[in-house]
Amino acid sequence: MALTERSSRPRPELSLALPLYNEAGNVERVVRSLLQVLEKNGVDVELVLVNNGSSDGTGHILSALQDQDSRIKLVSLAGNAGYGGGILAGLSECTGRYVGYAWGDDQVRADDVFRVFDVLRSDGLDLCKTTRIAREDGVERKVVSWIYNTAFELLFPARSRDVNGCPKIMRAEALQAIRPRSRDWFLDAEIMIKAERHGLKVGEVAVTYHRRSWGRSHVGLRTILEFLWNMIRYRVGGL
Repeated sequence: MALTERSSRPRPELSLALPLYNEAGNVERVVRSLLQVLEKNGVDVELVLVNNGSSDGTGHILSALQDQDSRIKLVSLAGNAGYGGGILAGLSECTGRYVGYAWGDDQVRADDVFRVFDVLRSDGLDLCKTTRIAREDGVERKVVSWIYNTAFELLFPARSRDVNGCPKIMRAEALQAIRPRSRDWFLDAEIMIKAERHGLKVGEVAVTYHRRSWGRSHVGLRTILEFLWNMIRYRVGGL
Protein backbone atom coordinates (compact mmCIF):
# COMPACT_ATOMS: atom_id res chain seq x y z
CA MET A 1 0.00 0.00 0.00
CA ALA A 2 1.26 3.46 -0.88
CA LEU A 3 0.98 6.30 1.60
CA THR A 4 0.99 9.74 -0.03
CA GLU A 5 1.46 13.03 1.75
CA ARG A 6 -0.30 15.65 -0.34
CA SER A 7 0.13 19.40 -0.56
CA SER A 8 -2.34 22.13 -1.61
CA ARG A 9 -0.01 23.83 -4.11
CA PRO A 10 -1.42 25.24 -7.37
CA ARG A 11 -0.77 23.08 -10.43
CA PRO A 12 2.97 23.25 -11.19
CA GLU A 13 4.49 23.54 -14.63
CA LEU A 14 6.57 20.36 -14.21
CA SER A 15 6.09 17.29 -12.03
CA LEU A 16 8.98 14.86 -11.78
CA ALA A 17 8.73 11.45 -10.12
CA LEU A 18 11.92 10.04 -8.59
CA PRO A 19 11.76 6.35 -7.61
CA LEU A 20 14.27 5.68 -4.82
CA TYR A 21 15.40 2.32 -3.52
CA ASN A 22 18.21 2.36 -0.95
CA GLU A 23 19.68 5.66 -2.17
CA ALA A 24 20.46 7.18 1.25
CA GLY A 25 23.86 8.38 0.09
CA ASN A 26 22.54 10.06 -3.06
CA VAL A 27 19.04 11.33 -2.46
CA GLU A 28 19.66 14.62 -0.65
CA ARG A 29 22.26 15.73 -3.20
CA VAL A 30 20.03 14.75 -6.12
CA VAL A 31 16.91 16.45 -4.77
CA ARG A 32 18.62 19.69 -3.77
CA SER A 33 20.45 19.87 -7.08
CA LEU A 34 17.24 19.39 -9.08
CA LEU A 35 15.38 22.03 -7.09
CA GLN A 36 18.24 24.49 -7.39
CA VAL A 37 18.79 24.07 -11.13
CA LEU A 38 15.10 24.13 -12.04
CA GLU A 39 14.43 27.16 -9.82
CA LYS A 40 17.41 28.97 -11.34
CA ASN A 41 15.88 28.42 -14.78
CA GLY A 42 12.45 29.63 -13.74
CA VAL A 43 10.68 26.25 -13.68
CA ASP A 44 7.84 25.81 -11.20
CA VAL A 45 8.49 22.20 -10.23
CA GLU A 46 6.94 19.52 -8.07
CA LEU A 47 9.14 16.58 -7.08
CA VAL A 48 7.29 13.37 -6.28
CA LEU A 49 9.75 11.28 -4.28
CA VAL A 50 8.90 7.58 -4.12
CA ASN A 51 10.39 5.56 -1.30
CA ASN A 52 10.24 2.23 -3.11
CA GLY A 53 10.49 -0.06 -0.08
CA SER A 54 13.97 1.09 0.97
CA SER A 55 15.61 -0.72 3.88
CA ASP A 56 18.30 1.91 4.57
CA GLY A 57 17.83 5.51 5.72
CA THR A 58 16.25 6.75 2.49
CA GLY A 59 12.78 7.13 4.01
CA HIS A 60 13.96 9.29 6.91
CA ILE A 61 15.88 11.57 4.56
CA LEU A 62 12.86 11.95 2.28
CA SER A 63 10.61 12.87 5.20
CA ALA A 64 13.08 15.53 6.32
CA LEU A 65 13.34 16.95 2.80
CA GLN A 66 9.56 17.17 2.48
CA ASP A 67 9.32 19.03 5.77
CA GLN A 68 11.80 21.60 4.43
CA ASP A 69 10.25 22.28 1.00
CA SER A 70 6.62 22.55 -0.12
CA ARG A 71 7.63 21.54 -3.66
CA ILE A 72 8.22 17.97 -2.48
CA LYS A 73 5.52 15.30 -2.33
CA LEU A 74 6.35 11.97 -0.70
CA VAL A 75 4.99 8.57 -1.69
CA SER A 76 5.96 5.69 0.60
CA LEU A 77 5.54 2.09 -0.59
CA ALA A 78 5.40 -0.65 2.04
CA GLY A 79 7.56 -2.93 -0.10
CA ASN A 80 9.63 -2.68 -3.26
CA ALA A 81 7.23 -2.45 -6.21
CA GLY A 82 9.88 -3.04 -8.86
CA TYR A 83 11.42 -0.54 -11.25
CA GLY A 84 8.23 0.19 -13.19
CA GLY A 85 6.01 -0.06 -10.14
CA GLY A 86 7.96 2.65 -8.34
CA ILE A 87 7.79 4.96 -11.34
CA LEU A 88 4.07 4.38 -11.89
CA ALA A 89 3.37 5.11 -8.22
CA GLY A 90 5.13 8.44 -8.65
CA LEU A 91 3.53 9.33 -11.98
CA SER A 92 0.07 8.70 -10.54
CA GLU A 93 0.71 11.56 -8.09
CA CYS A 94 2.16 14.02 -10.63
CA THR A 95 -0.10 17.03 -11.21
CA GLY A 96 1.98 19.22 -13.54
CA ARG A 97 1.26 20.36 -17.09
CA TYR A 98 4.40 18.40 -17.97
CA VAL A 99 5.19 15.14 -16.18
CA GLY A 100 7.99 12.64 -16.19
CA TYR A 101 10.46 10.67 -14.17
CA ALA A 102 14.16 10.74 -13.44
CA TRP A 103 16.54 8.46 -11.58
CA GLY A 104 17.75 9.11 -8.06
CA ASP A 105 21.31 7.83 -8.48
CA ASP A 106 22.85 11.13 -9.70
CA GLN A 107 24.21 9.53 -12.88
CA VAL A 108 22.35 12.08 -15.01
CA ARG A 109 23.02 15.55 -13.66
CA ALA A 110 20.35 18.14 -12.85
CA ASP A 111 21.53 20.46 -15.65
CA ASP A 112 20.82 17.69 -18.16
CA VAL A 113 17.37 17.08 -16.67
CA PHE A 114 16.60 20.75 -17.30
CA ARG A 115 17.97 20.51 -20.85
CA VAL A 116 15.52 17.69 -21.60
CA PHE A 117 12.63 19.79 -20.30
CA ASP A 118 13.80 22.89 -22.14
CA VAL A 119 14.01 21.04 -25.48
CA LEU A 120 10.57 19.51 -24.87
CA ARG A 121 9.02 22.97 -24.49
CA SER A 122 11.02 24.90 -27.07
CA ASP A 123 10.65 22.29 -29.83
CA GLY A 124 6.96 21.67 -29.18
CA LEU A 125 7.51 17.96 -28.49
CA ASP A 126 5.14 15.51 -26.88
CA LEU A 127 7.96 13.59 -25.17
CA CYS A 128 11.67 14.16 -24.68
CA LYS A 129 14.34 11.90 -23.17
CA THR A 130 18.08 11.47 -22.91
CA THR A 131 20.35 9.33 -25.01
CA ARG A 132 23.60 8.40 -23.30
CA ILE A 133 26.44 9.01 -25.75
CA ALA A 134 29.20 8.75 -23.15
CA ARG A 135 29.14 6.42 -20.17
CA GLU A 136 31.31 6.26 -17.08
CA ASP A 137 29.59 3.28 -15.45
CA GLY A 138 31.81 0.47 -16.68
CA VAL A 139 31.97 -2.13 -19.42
CA GLU A 140 29.28 -4.39 -17.95
CA ARG A 141 26.57 -1.73 -18.06
CA LYS A 142 27.59 -0.74 -21.60
CA VAL A 143 27.15 -4.35 -22.70
CA VAL A 144 23.75 -4.56 -20.99
CA SER A 145 22.57 -1.40 -22.78
CA TRP A 146 23.86 -2.67 -26.11
CA ILE A 147 21.83 -5.88 -25.65
CA TYR A 148 18.73 -3.87 -24.71
CA ASN A 149 18.92 -1.50 -27.63
CA THR A 150 19.87 -4.10 -30.25
CA ALA A 151 17.03 -6.42 -29.25
CA PHE A 152 14.60 -3.50 -29.12
CA GLU A 153 15.52 -2.32 -32.62
CA LEU A 154 15.07 -5.85 -34.00
CA LEU A 155 11.65 -6.40 -32.44
CA PHE A 156 9.94 -3.00 -32.51
CA PRO A 157 9.58 -0.12 -34.98
CA ALA A 158 10.01 2.62 -32.34
CA ARG A 159 13.15 4.61 -33.10
CA SER A 160 15.42 5.43 -30.20
CA ARG A 161 19.18 5.30 -29.84
CA ASP A 162 18.83 4.56 -26.13
CA VAL A 163 15.44 3.15 -25.20
CA ASN A 164 16.13 3.27 -21.44
CA GLY A 165 17.53 6.81 -21.52
CA CYS A 166 16.14 8.83 -18.62
CA PRO A 167 14.72 11.26 -17.64
CA LYS A 168 11.66 10.92 -19.80
CA ILE A 169 9.47 14.02 -19.68
CA MET A 170 6.23 14.54 -21.58
CA ARG A 171 3.09 16.60 -21.80
CA ALA A 172 0.46 15.40 -19.33
CA GLU A 173 -1.80 14.62 -22.30
CA ALA A 174 0.89 12.37 -23.78
CA LEU A 175 1.08 10.35 -20.57
CA GLN A 176 -2.70 9.96 -20.65
CA ALA A 177 -2.49 8.66 -24.24
CA ILE A 178 0.35 6.24 -23.49
CA ARG A 179 -1.11 4.93 -20.22
CA PRO A 180 1.95 2.85 -19.24
CA ARG A 181 1.35 -0.18 -17.05
CA SER A 182 4.57 -2.24 -16.96
CA ARG A 183 5.71 -2.66 -13.37
CA ASP A 184 9.11 -4.06 -14.28
CA TRP A 185 12.13 -2.99 -16.36
CA PHE A 186 10.06 -3.01 -19.56
CA LEU A 187 8.38 0.29 -18.66
CA ASP A 188 10.82 2.44 -20.67
CA ALA A 189 10.37 0.27 -23.75
CA GLU A 190 6.59 0.30 -23.37
CA ILE A 191 6.54 4.09 -23.29
CA MET A 192 8.65 4.37 -26.45
CA ILE A 193 6.57 1.74 -28.31
CA LYS A 194 3.30 3.46 -27.44
CA ALA A 195 4.68 6.91 -28.24
CA GLU A 196 5.46 5.62 -31.75
CA ARG A 197 2.05 3.96 -32.01
CA HIS A 198 0.24 7.19 -31.11
CA GLY A 199 2.36 9.25 -33.49
CA LEU A 200 3.79 11.42 -30.74
CA LYS A 201 6.58 13.86 -31.51
CA VAL A 202 9.65 12.58 -29.64
CA GLY A 203 13.05 14.17 -29.13
CA GLU A 204 16.32 13.08 -27.55
CA VAL A 205 19.06 15.02 -25.76
CA ALA A 206 22.62 13.67 -25.72
CA VAL A 207 24.15 13.40 -22.24
CA THR A 208 27.05 11.89 -20.37
CA TYR A 209 26.05 9.12 -17.97
CA HIS A 210 28.25 9.56 -14.91
CA ARG A 211 29.65 6.95 -12.56
CA ARG A 212 27.81 6.46 -9.30
CA SER A 213 29.42 8.32 -6.41
CA TRP A 214 27.58 6.12 -3.87
CA GLY A 215 25.74 2.81 -3.85
CA ARG A 216 25.39 0.21 -6.55
CA SER A 217 23.25 -0.46 -9.60
CA HIS A 218 20.33 -2.86 -9.31
CA VAL A 219 20.73 -3.99 -12.93
CA GLY A 220 22.03 -7.54 -13.30
CA LEU A 221 21.61 -10.79 -15.24
CA ARG A 222 18.06 -11.22 -13.97
CA THR A 223 17.20 -7.76 -15.29
CA ILE A 224 18.54 -8.62 -18.75
CA LEU A 225 16.60 -11.88 -18.92
CA GLU A 226 13.42 -10.21 -17.66
CA PHE A 227 13.73 -7.42 -20.23
CA LEU A 228 14.36 -9.80 -23.15
CA TRP A 229 11.49 -12.08 -22.11
CA ASN A 230 9.10 -9.14 -21.90
CA MET A 231 10.15 -7.83 -25.30
CA ILE A 232 9.39 -11.20 -26.88
CA ARG A 233 6.14 -11.56 -24.95
CA TYR A 234 4.93 -8.08 -25.88
CA ARG A 235 6.04 -8.51 -29.48
CA VAL A 236 3.87 -11.62 -29.77
CA GLY A 237 0.95 -10.57 -27.59
CA GLY A 238 0.96 -6.81 -27.97
CA LEU A 239 0.57 -4.08 -25.35
